[in-house]
Amino acid sequence: MAATCAKSLLCILVLLLTLPAAAGTDPTEYQFLWSDGAYLHRVALNGATVASGAAISISLPLYISKYLVDGHNELEVEYTSDSRVGLTVAVETRAKEPRRVEVARFHSPPGESRGASVVKTLAFTVHVHPQPPLHLTDADREAILAVLQSYYATLVRRDGAGLGKLYAKAMEEDAPIYPEGIGVFQWVLGDSQRMLAAPQFHMKPFQRTGLLFSIAGQVVVVTKPDGTPVVESDAGEPGDGAQAGFNPESVAFEKYDGRWYLALPFGF
Repeated sequence: MAATCAKSLLCILVLLLTLPAAAGTDPTEYQFLWSDGAYLHRVALNGATVASGAAISISLPLYISKYLVDGHNELEVEYTSDSRVGLTVAVETRAKEPRRVEVARFHSPPGESRGASVVKTLAFTVHVHPQPPLHLTDADREAILAVLQSYYATLVRRDGAGLGKLYAKAMEEDAPIYPEGIGVFQWVLGDSQRMLAAPQFHMKPFQRTGLLFSIAGQVVVVTKPDGTPVVESDAGEPGDGAQAGFNPESVAFEKYDGRWYLALPFGF
């Protein structure tokens, strides 16, 4: 759930992310979904569930472009009305100018469903302009590995300020389109800097051979075939703060202005 996934550094840093090139040159639009009120149980787009739970709230907007088609779409909302609070679910199109346009809004007033769980649908039209597919070359892989090596070296040095610099480009590029996520990531980054400053924090040796490169939109995700962490900190001794580990099972990258950088973990 987007509303709760910011609870730990690792929860954030192993997710996928980001946005494309410089403002003013990128015509791509991005669709997001958010909700306000109670009690939302499930949201689906064109039959695909994008959020579900006993009672959920989507205060940190979800990136939903991958669920949409160009033209006619259908929003499905399952909910139980609260007697005091209404429910709103909205879909926004955003661009990097920055620009926001609401393209769909579902609203239920307080008490409408009289305590029963109901499902309602809303048809809407949106124009989706996907980016061209990403083709990864050997030179791209080598450039990504160089950034990954720099990332690891920064962790070895326990350099919190350096870690912030590695993410600075992605934060600069993504802030116009997703300021809510940038705010969460800045909090996470501060938490990571405190973790790196802990005396017991140390990184294990890094093995750069045998890594897998997967393409997700404009993002390249690096993983290991066996699902073990790409980079890994020592477990530490019991009672010395060992829970503050750094063990991402994936690390994401995106190209901005012709260069590869660490990508932020927002899933687009």
